[in-house]
Amino acid sequence: MIKHIFKIRVRYSDTDQMKFVYHAKFFEYFEWARTELLRDYGLPYSEIERMGYLIPVLEAYAKFRKPAYYDDLLRIETYMKEIPNLKF
Repeated sequence: MIKHIFKIRVRYSDTDQMKFVYHAKFFEYFEWARTELLRDYGLPYSEIERMGYLIPVLEAYAKFRKPAYYDDLLRIETYMKEIPNLKF
C-alpha cells in the first residue's frame, strides 16, 4: 500500500455564503491530493500522460460530517491499497 498525506489551507474563495467550504471544492482537494501522491512516488501526472496513460476517476464519494471554514488546515490522506496491473 502506498500512502500520502496532503495538507491544504482553506482559501476564502473556496467558501460559500454560509462561510464554509462549498461542497464541490472537496473534490478539487481530493484531485490535488491524488496528484501529489503520484508526484511523491516519482510519477507526476504529466509524465504518466506523456507515456500515453490516463488514470480516470471511476467513482467519487464524500460523506460530509462537519463543515470546514476559511483558514482551516485540512489533512487529506490518499492511498492505494494495491498498485493495479496495467491492462491493454
